[in-house]
Order: sequence, then structure tokens, then C-alpha cells
Amino acid sequence: MDRENVNVVLTGLLNAHRLERYQGLVLALESESDLDQLVIQVEAVCLDHNVWRRPDVNGAPTIPCTRRDWMRSVFTLRPNGLVIVKPTEWMIDWSELDETTFWNALADAFGRHEIISIAVSTPALIKHLRISFVPYKLSGLTVSIWVSRHQPVDHLKEFFE
Repeated sequence: MDRENVNVVLTGLLNAHRLERYQGLVLALESESDLDQLVIQVEAVCLDHNVWRRPDVNGAPTIPCTRRDWMRSVFTLRPNGLVIVKPTEWMIDWSELDETTFWNALADAFGRHEIISIAVSTPALIKHLRISFVPYKLSGLTVSIWVSRHQPVDHLKEFFE
């Protein structure tokens, strides 16, 4: 991944998206090998966000974590945005319905702090996201962004392929 291009695209996209009503986004990578670089770039762009990389650090819940505790932790109002790296790692032993419930709630979240999830694309993840999100390929990157179905994206199209 070209670091400069990632920075330019993410900065423009996230600055434009912060004005939106629906605040849940998912950045899905094709390869786990690019994960660390993308997380570093997102952290650089979102300096005011809390970042959850591991359980029980920076306010992140512990593992195992029930859906109820997870939802409370993620959706509790906070002054800053939230970046969650590999959120599925907290979903150990969750049912399909519990996972779908979280992703739907993320797509429906509005009037709150921004929530950005960063994950590696897997068939299971895509199955959950397709219910409430629409995918867009980011221009020149191996990253897809999933935006709430409720969210108009006309002003974001310059960042999509």
C-alpha cells in the first residue's frame, strides 16, 4: 500500500464523512499483511479518536465479552470517536444473530461519536455487512469502505473507484 496515497484518501474521506448523520464505517482490507499500516494511517488521521487494538486497553472491553457488554462499550456516548481494530476478535462464541445485531446497530448509529471498524475481509464478515452496509472500493487502495445503507454518498464519490 502506498502510504502517501492512503493518507490523502483517508484524510479526505474521513473529514468529509464526519459531517454525516450515520457515523458507523467499516474499513475492510483484502489482506491482513496491510492491517498494521492501515491502522497507523487511520490513527494519524483520527488523532482525537480512542483506538481499541487489544482487549482491556484504552477502555476496550475484556475477552470474553458478551454482546450486551460489547454494545454498551461501543455505543456509550463519548466526546471522541472510536476506532476498533479487528472487532470480530471480541465476538468469541457469539451466535450469528448476535454478530448481525452488532453490525446492524453500527450501520444504524447516528447522532453519536464516529465509530470506525478496521477488519480483514472474510466471507463471514461480508455476509454480516451486506445486510446494512454498502461497499465501495477506495481509489487506488486495497481497502473497501462499507457505509451505512441509509447514508447518501454523493459527496464521497471522489474517494471511490
